Amino acid sequence: MAKPKTPEHLQRCEDAAAKLLQGKKKISHADVLRTFRLIKAADWPTQTRPNVAPTANPEVTGLVLGLSPNRQGGCSIAQGSQQCPCLTQVVTKWIKDTLPDAAFRYGSIQVNYNYRARKHIDSNNLGPSYIVALGSFEGGQLWTGDRGVLDCREKWCLFDGNTEHATEPYSGKDRFSFILFTPDRYNKLTKSICDEAKRLGVTACSTAGVDDKYFSQYRDLAAVDEDDHVAFTEKHHENNPPSFGSGALSVETNGYAAGRGWGWIAWQTGKSGGDKVHTEHFRKNATGIHVVELDVVPPSSSKQVLTFAVREVHRFNLYQDTEAETKRFAKWVDKLPKNTVVGCCITDTAMAKTRPLNSTVYESFRKLGASDSLTLIGYREPFCFLGWKGAGKGKGVYALDAKKQSKQLLRLDAVVSMDTKGELAMTWKSSQVKLLEQLPPAKKRRTEE
Repeated sequence: MAKPKTPEHLQRCEDAAAKLLQGKKKISHADVLRTFRLIKAADWPTQTRPNVAPTANPEVTGLVLGLSPNRQGGCSIAQGSQQCPCLTQVVTKWIKDTLPDAAFRYGSIQVNYNYRARKHIDSNNLGPSYIVALGSFEGGQLWTGDRGVLDCREKWCLFDGNTEHATEPYSGKDRFSFILFTPDRYNKLTKSICDEAKRLGVTACSTAGVDDKYFSQYRDLAAVDEDDHVAFTEKHHENNPPSFGSGALSVETNGYAAGRGWGWIAWQTGKSGGDKVHTEHFRKNATGIHVVELDVVPPSSSKQVLTFAVREVHRFNLYQDTEAETKRFAKWVDKLPKNTVVGCCITDTAMAKTRPLNSTVYESFRKLGASDSLTLIGYREPFCFLGWKGAGKGKGVYALDAKKQSKQLLRLDAVVSMDTKGELAMTWKSSQVKLLEQLPPAKKRRTEE
């Protein structure tokens, strides 16, 4: 593989890196910052990253070093490393000299320059990631959905790239962030690519095609057999029936990655006999969100309980026709009468992989009581919700497993009450089942010749 010519605007940076490599001293934060500052602001490479771009313009300033996924199902050497191999080696040596966890391994380094990444979940990332930010700035911490705010200024911080994260506001002259991660296909390299990656200094590169012990703990490679899933969820439903009693509501869901989906919503009715609690089951592999709207029926005497009467059952296919269905969902929420109770779940995925739900969807959920923390329902992530029209923010409740190809079965059980002024309140509890721990390994299916 012939080395591409280093672009003129990166040559000073590459030359400085080559001189650093000739010395024997450890490479410091100051060395790396000084080297990258040789790239003029107007000359910084750009990347198309609509999932992190802070504006409608999908272009951001940054580059990848090390491995980069290719269209053949493996990885290539990133263009930045092909053009600037000495710079890559300076960065990997600096990582070796400064990273607090010597056992941590990575295949790629994402370098970001002077932009604030919006809330997102990484793609092509096994999960475990380290970040450090250098430069002359104030603020700019890393917000994470599971660990809160991490102060990564001049300090390496470990986080999970497969949970929500974003850059906090910052001000100042410049901010460079360096993120270490491993692409999903790090172990499907050709020998020449693997050899070059090792020469450059990255530590996660293999031709084996399978995960080693270190990465097997992070990747969810196991499949869920559909027949086993059906048998388990039906038995689980029988053994763990929906809640019953005054104001009882329940919802359960899992996404497509487990048995092609599962979901139901149940509520206490005013009927007698076997349908005192009605369960609405939804078809698996049905994209978008399933919704029931319920009228609250207060007890008419001390011997009765609060029940619900179903108004309608809907499916908003935000996956198939995102723009039109988003408008229809928002219009539906706006027209709901006050105190209409709403249950929601998925049985596949709420969104398309390349068409994230926009803010209108989340604003509509907040009109039903969702908290401000509901900002991202990802691809094939199990999601369910209970709330009511006119509820204050945070009065409703949602469950979400923000992991790629999640195989969690999520459950919410709630009790709705009404005071003498007709105001609703809700108490709830959540639970989950790790399906991979409950089901046998998926059977390998034979294919016909």
